Amino acid sequence: MAHVHAVMQSGQQAHPAILARPATQPSRRPAPVPGPVPGAVVPLPGAVDLLQRIGRPVQAQRATAVLETGDANTHVYKVTEGILRVVRILPDGRRHIAHFLKPGDFFGFSEAAEHDCSVEAITDCALTRYARKDFDAVIESDPAAGRQLFRLMCRQLEASNRMLLLLGRKTAIERMASFLLSFTTGTQARGIKVFLPMSRGDIADHLGLTIETVSRTISKFRQQRWISLVDSHTILITAPETLQELAAD
Repeated sequence: MAHVHAVMQSGQQAHPAILARPATQPSRRPAPVPGPVPGAVVPLPGAVDLLQRIGRPVQAQRATAVLETGDANTHVYKVTEGILRVVRILPDGRRHIAHFLKPGDFFGFSEAAEHDCSVEAITDCALTRYARKDFDAVIESDPAAGRQLFRLMCRQLEASNRMLLLLGRKTAIERMASFLLSFTTGTQARGIKVFLPMSRGDIADHLGLTIETVSRTISKFRQQRWISLVDSHTILITAPETLQELAAD
């Protein structure tokens, strides 16, 4: 693993290093339903306060890998800015994007000695990195923090179960509705704005669809006036109630 170091000297601000490993290439066929995905959870405020003193800043440039399959499990990360993807390459060479990480998400939680997936930056990202030994020491020294982080892991399992339902039982339209709603960040007078920096190939590899099906489904949503395009990476959800009914989450 090409490790990233953020040096903190007394009285000086840490200067985050920049990752420079190229990301994997997208596949063109839908992937099968995966098992539970390690690592993407939203922290509780108390646990975050306890971890702030042991974190170090790290930056990742767009299209670079923060973690790669087989890397030693030595750190936990929190996303401060940007969007990343959690990627598995299947035995037949197909790519599956198990999760998209957003600001506030943690990743790298695993009891395995090595990571079984890659984490790649879709946009330029700012992260906080925690040495696993320091992270574990906080949990061991503060039972309240341990209980909070246990609840985080329960949320992770719930998110994995929802993803299994999405891939195993939902139609393409239902999958797309769930996906768009998962990226809602705010409201406007005419709807809910969604920023999607990933490619349609990324969306396809996440939802277990082909790129063509993703494009047709987005076109259908536009024709039905459930959404409108603001620009190449921004969608306005104009009928959120309809999408919520279709998603049935």
